[in-house]
Amino acid sequence: MFFSHIFFEVSELGIIEALLLGLVQALTEFLPVSSSGHLVLSQHWLGIQAAGDAAFEVAVHLGTLLSILVILRSEVGDLLKGFIRTESRTKVWREELSFILISAIPAGLIGVLFKDQLENAFGSIQAVSLALMATGVILLTTYKRSGNRQQVKLSDAILIGIAQAIAILPGVSRSGSTISLALWLGIQRERAARLSFLMSIPVIGGAGLLKALDLIKSPIDAEMYIMMLIGMSSSFIFGLGALSIMLKWISKPSFAYFGFYCFGLGISIFYLF
Repeated sequence: MFFSHIFFEVSELGIIEALLLGLVQALTEFLPVSSSGHLVLSQHWLGIQAAGDAAFEVAVHLGTLLSILVILRSEVGDLLKGFIRTESRTKVWREELSFILISAIPAGLIGVLFKDQLENAFGSIQAVSLALMATGVILLTTYKRSGNRQQVKLSDAILIGIAQAIAILPGVSRSGSTISLALWLGIQRERAARLSFLMSIPVIGGAGLLKALDLIKSPIDAEMYIMMLIGMSSSFIFGLGALSIMLKWISKPSFAYFGFYCFGLGISIFYLF
């Protein structure tokens, strides 16, 4: 999840680590397995200690945000047309854009109001393991869920927004929880996936903007900019592939099989750490 609050010290980041963490971010941001949980685990396994610098996290999330804008450029373009133009045929696009912005409100409020508590949660491997198990169960419940509805209602946006806010917790998959809820609401599978990723744009962008403002207050050195560029490039390139795969997988019941992975990983971590 984009509010991962995993920060890295320049001295502990090398090119290989930056590439690997960019790959982890890309794969787990779009696949329903929780990027926040995997970043916490990757930090632990790579021996990277938390620090007060958000630069690298801003970069890898910017990379995955760019991959969303590329893969879903048609939908994003339609939404922008609905915002700019006033013709009656853009009414549907304007309405959907408003729903996407509304869905970002719960996550924004929780991220701002409970920032310190959330940061503490990212230090607990046990908490991540329990959240991964919960994600696994949620995904498995979608095996036979397949609606036909294309149109999204205001109530859908609010409920999916709440699910997106809950996914701030490390180990709870944002895409997994939002797509699963959309399926339970009767929304068609591919529509649910595309809606989920469109809804992530303002949340990822907002989180990145807030952390970028923090960087203005705490300047970084040239070495960190290089690591940022490497991590961003890695998350962008691998994100293109991961998002494309996810949009194909969602059309099949095998999407639910990611639940076995999340539950198995969660229970393994619980007993091993």
